[in-house]
Amino acid sequence: MKLLDFAKHFDSEEACEKYLKETREKEGIKCSRCGCEKQYWNRCHKRWMCAKCGHETTLRSGTVMHGSNLPLLYWFTAIHLLTSTKKTFSAAEMQRQLGHK
Repeated sequence: MKLLDFAKHFDSEEACEKYLKETREKEGIKCSRCGCEKQYWNRCHKRWMCAKCGHETTLRSGTVMHGSNLPLLYWFTAIHLLTSTKKTFSAAEMQRQLGHK
């Protein structure tokens, strides 16, 4: 995907959340506590809740983004830059490119 197409497709945090939610649901959400595959989406808290034990699974849990407070838009952009260019990026260059300090 070209950078301009990427920027149009993922133009907000909400667009990234929607994509991540849809992708994770296609793969199937499984409770990390009891293994139940029946999950309910809680729109207010933006996480799944296990139908069996009530354990909550966030959008980021089980991913490289787990535990990070960075916006998903930063993560998506960084992943796009790393996977779509032949050039390597240092962490400092990635921060500079994203405008993050």
